[in-house]
Amino acid sequence: MQRGGSQSGRRSKARGAQQLGFAWRQHGGARKGAGRPRKTGRPPVAHRARPRAPAREPQHVTLRLKREVGYLRSERALRAVYRSLARGCDRFETRTVHFSVQGDHVHLLVETADARALTRAIKGLSVRIARALNKVLGRTGAAFADRYHARALRSPREVHHALAYVLCNYRHHAAARRQLPGRWWIDPCSSGWYFTGWRGRDGKATSGSWARPQTAPRVAEARTWLLTIGWQRQGLVPVHYVPGARS
Repeated sequence: MQRGGSQSGRRSKARGAQQLGFAWRQHGGARKGAGRPRKTGRPPVAHRARPRAPAREPQHVTLRLKREVGYLRSERALRAVYRSLARGCDRFETRTVHFSVQGDHVHLLVETADARALTRAIKGLSVRIARALNKVLGRTGAAFADRYHARALRSPREVHHALAYVLCNYRHHAAARRQLPGRWWIDPCSSGWYFTGWRGRDGKATSGSWARPQTAPRVAEARTWLLTIGWQRQGLVPVHYVPGARS
């Protein structure tokens, strides 16, 4: 009798016990705080398949450098970039037709045979620029912060806008600092010195020949209809144009 009573007591205690929760440890998967820490500032270029690049469509390419590389418009860095552009402006069936060098990035207008040729050419030019910068600045390691960004220009309007944006890009950044240069100033760190489609003081076409360039190299000549004739249907490019400014 005593034994049976003790067993009954143990059963009643077991019924009254509460089950404790157990937190499983997760390794991987979607959870708060998982993965590589996000970088602040400009979002990276998405790693998607590159779009097609037909030979008839020029490309607006942007190369963005790491912050620690320094200021690209300094004399030593600028000369290194210029040498790289001069030697790599016509390779792998891809031609650099216009450019502008800004503080931490480079804008290019290029013509290419196809997407594969564009990738090979821009990768080659990026390596060339990175090596030249590392040599003159006494540094090692990667110089570019991200993949290059490319945008196809499919119409005269898009090419006209890209020409104005690239060649007047310094005005865009200077406006943000409220330090706009003179109305008839042409960026010496660009191919604007050789551009023949500026709208000058008299409203007619003019070119960079009115002000002697310092060391800016001549790059490849345009061959596509859009970059030779088509863009002119939208008119000449005002020398004093400020990209992004409200009209």
